[in-house]
Amino acid sequence: MHDIYDPPPAPLPWNPPKPEPLVYTTGDLVCLALLFTVLFAISVLAWRGEIVMSLFTAIGGALVILESWFTALGFLHRRRALGLRARWTVFLAALIPWLIGLGIAAMLMLGLFLVSDWLG
Repeated sequence: MHDIYDPPPAPLPWNPPKPEPLVYTTGDLVCLALLFTVLFAISVLAWRGEIVMSLFTAIGGALVILESWFTALGFLHRRRALGLRARWTVFLAALIPWLIGLGIAAMLMLGLFLVSDWLG
């Protein structure tokens, strides 16, 4: 007799699926390079106003871009028949939630900096 603390043996051993290589195209790499170029241009602009903000923008933005890029590649791995325009759309769509959330956070931080400078 078996209960929750002493379950019967599993009928078949579970073997995890074999990892598949992530396939990317030259256009995907160009998209990644373009996104990083825009990120670092924004970081350079922020450097003139607030150095710490520039570093946070660069580090946080790099992580966001990489996460979104790999998420989009995982999605595109299951739908290989998409054209170049559709692939770029998927990459940009993966970034939209991050851009909105981080954009609001950045605006709040800049607003706090401005208010503290105005009051101080």
